[in-house]
Amino acid sequence: MMVGDSRQVSGSLKWWVCGLLLLATVLNYLDRQVLSLTAERIIGEFHTDKEGFGEIIAVFRYSYAAVQFFGGWIVDAFGARLIFPSAVGVWSLAGLLTGLATTLPGMSMCRLLLGAGEAFNWPCALKVTERMLEPKDRPLANGIFNSGTALGAILAPVVVTILTLRYGWRSAFYVTGALGFFWIVLWFLITRGRSAAMAGAPVDLHSVPSILGRIAMRRDFWLLAAVAVIVNSVSYFLADWIPLYLKTERGFGFGTGNALSMLIYGGLDAGNLLTGLYVRARVSKGVAIGPARNQALLLSCLLMSTAIIAGMAPSAYVALGCLVLTAAGVAGFLVIYLTLVQDVDPAHVGATAGMLGGIGNIAYGLVSPYIGHLADLNQSAIMFVLIGTLPWLAFLSIYPVARRSRPT
Repeated sequence: MMVGDSRQVSGSLKWWVCGLLLLATVLNYLDRQVLSLTAERIIGEFHTDKEGFGEIIAVFRYSYAAVQFFGGWIVDAFGARLIFPSAVGVWSLAGLLTGLATTLPGMSMCRLLLGAGEAFNWPCALKVTERMLEPKDRPLANGIFNSGTALGAILAPVVVTILTLRYGWRSAFYVTGALGFFWIVLWFLITRGRSAAMAGAPVDLHSVPSILGRIAMRRDFWLLAAVAVIVNSVSYFLADWIPLYLKTERGFGFGTGNALSMLIYGGLDAGNLLTGLYVRARVSKGVAIGPARNQALLLSCLLMSTAIIAGMAPSAYVALGCLVLTAAGVAGFLVIYLTLVQDVDPAHVGATAGMLGGIGNIAYGLVSPYIGHLADLNQSAIMFVLIGTLPWLAFLSIYPVARRSRPT
């Protein structure tokens, strides 16, 4: 039996491990959402503006992007058993320190640390499921831990609002940051004696440049890069700016605005699920996989186009409804995008995903201060027009890739 064979892991243990992966992803999204949910309190206390807030967001994205480019290689080389809890410790410490920050540069350094730690979550989780589970169990395990993104985003408004209203905004960072250290204890207890099963494999560093160069030479990589820049940025915008938008530009109170943002995150979850079901239903009726995917992409773009209405509608509730539809469209588009990423270089999916993710995060980091600048000028409607129109460029880019892609 090979070292790391999933048959070494008992049925009960592997699902306990999957539960830990889910919890880590929940904490990952919970920690990153605290900033956006307390944005107006932070802006007021630090006497900055929304453009300055955008610069803080940019620091997180730059750090996250930098680690995406090489994080997967580190996990492959050293395994996840020690790398994973180290990453959780880094991002949890960053959350705690954010609550102690007294200057904008100090807060920016905390966000840099947060991005560096959080970028390891997906490479580590995927490595664990690959090493400890049989192939037939991996899709379910991956679905379990990835559902933590929506769960964390939905839980965050509840937890953060209660803590902020009762104890102040800094308490939200303290509590959510501290939770990660309890996770680390559970991780070492549950994975005790499983170091071999989670071990890495030596990586020939001399081959890395040639592999990255081969990926970058592929036309499909750059067609998908357009999606990474445009549609991923829309997804990040919804997470980073919508709670603040609902409260400062749509007139909702602190608690109400945070609670209503849960509907938008629910739209993301619905888009993930419904798009997969739609493609399966079309294929079961005899439609080829390529056209079925492109139909899903088209519907997703139509949903994202409602963002234009959201920016112009006089009714706050009409705007909210349109943003929920926009979120569903974003998630649906990204579901297809992720399946196509796997086809660029099947032998190096992690490297491909890291390169594309890094490009998307850098692009979004560059525009984040300008998003805040438009908000300071009460011209956020311009952003919503861009959100409603630019995804059509991404559609034109991804269409030929999806049409000829092999089934996954």
